[in-house]
Amino acid sequence: MFQHRPSAFDPRLSAIADQLRAIEKQLGGISKSAGDRAAATASSASTQFAEAIGPILSDVLDRFRRGQKLATDEAASFGNEAARIGAQVGNDALERIAAQAKSRPLFTLAFAVGIGVLIGMTARRN
Repeated sequence: MFQHRPSAFDPRLSAIADQLRAIEKQLGGISKSAGDRAAATASSASTQFAEAIGPILSDVLDRFRRGQKLATDEAASFGNEAARIGAQVGNDALERIAAQAKSRPLFTLAFAVGIGVLIGMTARRN
């Protein structure tokens, strides 16, 4: 069932095992130093990348801010212009209605009564 094992290995096998351990140790040292160099290179590359991209992103952000301010100013200008035109049109309409009411008072009164009747009928149905 169990075979007898000699207590001492063949000297050649022992020498090969020692060499394999030495190679393993050297490979461990090489991989550790390679990992350290790779980490340092990656850290340096990320720093360089951040230094290169930072000003670009800052410039893009400034352009967006200027565009936003310009758009806000234009919207305010359009809003003010629309309010001015609306007020002018409203005033013109009121002046026309007032002029018509002065020149045709009976027609204006009949028109107002007709509108009142229509509103009253609509209110009653609902």
